[in-house]
Amino acid sequence: MSYRHDNDALTVMDWFCGAGGSSQGVHAVPGVRVTRAANHWLRAIESHAANFPDTDHYQGDIRKAPVWDWPVTDIFWASPECTNWSVAKGKRRDFDTAMQGDLFSLLEETEEEPTAEEESRALMEEVPLYLRGVQERGGLVKAGVVENVVDVRQWSEWDRWIGEIRKLGYETKVIALNAMHALPRTVHQAPQSRDRLFVAYWHRSLGRTPDWNKWLRPRAWCASCEQHVDAMQVFKRHDRDMGRYRQQYVYRCPKAACRYAIVEPEALPAATCIDWSIPGQRIGDRTRPLADKTLARIQAGITRFARPLDGRRLQIPPLMVPVEGRDGKEANSALAPLRTQTARNETGLAWLPFIAELRGGGSVARPVTEALATVTASGNHHGLVTPDPRIAIVEGDIDIHDVLFRMLDPHEIGRAMAFADDYIVLGSKRERVRQYGNGVPPGMAEVLVCPLVEAITGSELERHTTPRTALAA
Repeated sequence: MSYRHDNDALTVMDWFCGAGGSSQGVHAVPGVRVTRAANHWLRAIESHAANFPDTDHYQGDIRKAPVWDWPVTDIFWASPECTNWSVAKGKRRDFDTAMQGDLFSLLEETEEEPTAEEESRALMEEVPLYLRGVQERGGLVKAGVVENVVDVRQWSEWDRWIGEIRKLGYETKVIALNAMHALPRTVHQAPQSRDRLFVAYWHRSLGRTPDWNKWLRPRAWCASCEQHVDAMQVFKRHDRDMGRYRQQYVYRCPKAACRYAIVEPEALPAATCIDWSIPGQRIGDRTRPLADKTLARIQAGITRFARPLDGRRLQIPPLMVPVEGRDGKEANSALAPLRTQTARNETGLAWLPFIAELRGGGSVARPVTEALATVTASGNHHGLVTPDPRIAIVEGDIDIHDVLFRMLDPHEIGRAMAFADDYIVLGSKRERVRQYGNGVPPGMAEVLVCPLVEAITGSELERHTTPRTALAA
């Protein structure tokens, strides 16, 4: 795949671009092209360049780059590093002197070495620094998006940071969005649950406000009014504007007639990212046994989720099994979303792809009906558990040694992230998984940039009501 430029299009700079998940979504918006991209990791830049050959690429530490002198683009997307955030205090930045040097040097005002948390916060500070540098050169970034984990909202410097953007003449909107609820126009929808924070901003001189309801209200079935609705996001606490789906906010029917009933937005099944042609291995035949904790989780999941069909037979649903060593982790049915994965390369996915009812020589395949959870750089530690078809419907106890098991391949991780089917990601298996897991699902970028483009141009973009799905094997 190669994304070429349209010389008359709106230009975009993509910071911390990784392999290019955000760039895929941005480039899918009509009349938009990615002209510059930056990332510290050479492998990610190589992958990005393989797909965006006309884009100017910068490989290096953005904190040490003269970002205020970088080329001016119409739209600015930034995904600062998210792994080192906590609610601890950050250092205050002096924006009057920051123009004289890079923000990383501001961390060196004391003799102490900057912590990982302080370095991550410095990346956030680079965003208003670039916006201000553009304006001091007589230019203007018309709109943009900052993406990060939801915990960033608890940063003690949050109000000051977003205030720096507003002082430059921008209106802002803080957006809590789960990847499985982003319904893109053209790119694949992500079959995983992935909560992220976004700050969208657009300059007041545009004279238009983006139509967020058009792009951010997922389709859901309301059992009370018995029809599909465009669900509205409602936080459980009125003083909140950020959090995770179900924990801090839910979706409700917008109609008063059904008392704004809670609804469940539609989400793609996790099965769409699985390559069913790859066989599993019988657990009892493995030369390297699974860890005792993993086996215990599989067995507990089978026991918990087995459902009786009649007096003798059991139906075993798909299972997702953590393969990390920490206590307190449980297998869960793949009929529910997978728990959020970390970036520490320690969580596995174990999953029964379907239930095969063998009756009279025929079989009925029942698909997984819920979404995967967040896939991160550790995604290659996602495993796949399947029962031998002979025991998909069983009588009596199940021998765990007859269950099939395998790890997900990188291309399945790519599907879970909703990368384009023919998108090029270079490197070893571990490097590819890291690039996928650190990426932004393209659909999230597309649905956030579309309303900004409408505000910039004053022209309406078509809103597809039926999203395209990830390619199933």
